[in-house]
Amino acid sequence: MYLSVLIVAVGWWHVLAIDGGRRWQIYLSKPLTLLLIIALAFEYRGLDQDGSHAWILLGLMLSLAGDILLMLPADRFLHGLLAFLVAHLCYLVGFSQGPLVLHLLDALLLLAPAAVLFGLLWRPMGVWRLPVLIYTLTLIGMTWFAAGAWRASLAVGSAAALVGSLLFLFTDAMIAIRRFHGAFRFANGLIMMSYFSAQFLVAASLAG
Repeated sequence: MYLSVLIVAVGWWHVLAIDGGRRWQIYLSKPLTLLLIIALAFEYRGLDQDGSHAWILLGLMLSLAGDILLMLPADRFLHGLLAFLVAHLCYLVGFSQGPLVLHLLDALLLLAPAAVLFGLLWRPMGVWRLPVLIYTLTLIGMTWFAAGAWRASLAVGSAAALVGSLLFLFTDAMIAIRRFHGAFRFANGLIMMSYFSAQFLVAASLAG
């Protein structure tokens, strides 16, 4: 419980640091929040029944690498994108270790809004179209597998993984809008709150 409270506190510190433009606090609080989420995931390592925990932990560590790359002064967007792409593939594999009930309708419901957003951002994305498309399809696949795991088990853990995956989709949609369309009010705070919540729920899903 104390770790969860600490994660919320440090995550909120990061949001406030962004709002206040306090650079050193931003650089400290963002990776620290992910390290605490990784520590939370490690607490559940003894509950692993199907080998999924190792994949989730690897995904969390790659996410930490992605966070650091995206914080660097130079534009490391592609490098960060690649780190998160592999992280989401790890989550996908982790979610698929147990029973799955995959419905085509779930995939279509995920693809439809993504296709609309992709179409709206088509022109400003320019040379980023293919990388963003691959990344988006990976996210959708991860969320589809999370939905399949939840349908198969109806467990609290799989529900947390599904909600976390949906929050990842929301987070990255907001990032795409900010990068390719332009900044909007409360963008940074909204993105970070949904991102930290997504990572927290994926880590918490390991509790079962």
